[in-house]
Amino acid sequence: MPRQFRLLPLLLALSAVSLGAQAAPTYSIAPIPGLGGSASQVNGINNAGTAVGFAYTSGNHTNAYVSHDGNTTSLHPGAPNAENNGNSRAAGINAGGTVVGEVSSQNGPTRAAVFTLGSGGGVQVLGTLGGRNSYGNGINDSGWIVGLSDTADGIQRGFVAGPDGKLVEISPVNGGYSSDANAINNLGQVTGYVDVNGNGDYRAYIYRDGAMQILDTLGGNYAQGYAINDAGMVAGYSYLAGDTIAHAFLYTNGQVKDIGGFGGDTYATGINAAGSVVGSGVGSDNLLHAFLYSDGLFQDLNSLIDPSLGWRIQLATDINDKGQIAARGCRANNQCSDLLLTLADTGGDPDPNPNPVPEPEAFSAIAAGLALAGLLRRRRAKR
Repeated sequence: MPRQFRLLPLLLALSAVSLGAQAAPTYSIAPIPGLGGSASQVNGINNAGTAVGFAYTSGNHTNAYVSHDGNTTSLHPGAPNAENNGNSRAAGINAGGTVVGEVSSQNGPTRAAVFTLGSGGGVQVLGTLGGRNSYGNGINDSGWIVGLSDTADGIQRGFVAGPDGKLVEISPVNGGYSSDANAINNLGQVTGYVDVNGNGDYRAYIYRDGAMQILDTLGGNYAQGYAINDAGMVAGYSYLAGDTIAHAFLYTNGQVKDIGGFGGDTYATGINAAGSVVGSGVGSDNLLHAFLYSDGLFQDLNSLIDPSLGWRIQLATDINDKGQIAARGCRANNQCSDLLLTLADTGGDPDPNPNPVPEPEAFSAIAAGLALAGLLRRRRAKR
């Protein structure tokens, strides 16, 4: 899937980690084991604490993974003997443990896919809206999924699909060009972005059964919804007036609220039932920071962990209803890992794997930044 590299120069600065004095820790940290390769990216977590994402293998392919209680398993078709069988990615997981993402053959197209766990599990590969590729982004507890697909004329559009796998296009409005769908809640409400005029103005939306509600921006001409809970609250990001800086937003009670930033672009990517939001952004120090927004308070996650463990949290991608956060971080000794952050008052070892497989931080900084830049990838559909 195409990625943007505009953040790459500043990502290299992430190797200059500074760990200062912090408040009493709120979260314990458990590294998520990888699949033997050089990098990984956690993307989602359900209420059972099962995390999904993708990781590089020793053969330098990306495999979708699922991880629970410190055990990580590849979901890639044919794993573990699939080193020459393309790539895969997991984007989200529902309460029943069904996973959405995509698979690709070695030189073939990429297709949205649903991974079913367990002894009778397997991979359901979906089609497209007429074009070459499709990507799965979100899934609800009924097995409805949303994502992005190429159309026959090369345009990329969001879609929603039921358990039968049939893709239904989420079309732009007012002559718009493209759209995307990132998340779906248990009421069937979808959020993403939609082109509203064909002139490069994109808006976050809530869509259900063919009806679309366009959300306001924070003053700029581009906004995207990235997560939605069952109350219809949307977390995402919007550019401010002038379209030079993006801030995370929370849509609730009919209003789009600016929930803050670190000085550079900041993006919200996860929300739970209580309306707590997580995301990541670039600070005035030119470093990536992960945040938690809860009860009206925007906090750097690095202020909520024990500094003696040596972790710097760069990305937070999702949060479940227990407050567990899927994240990614690095230590000053160049060890980087996907992480599961758990509220400290729930007990447990604050760092059951104190020595994860070393992963060069400069490389991980790039990987983390590309994940953040991936949030911007959907702008590639502009004419």
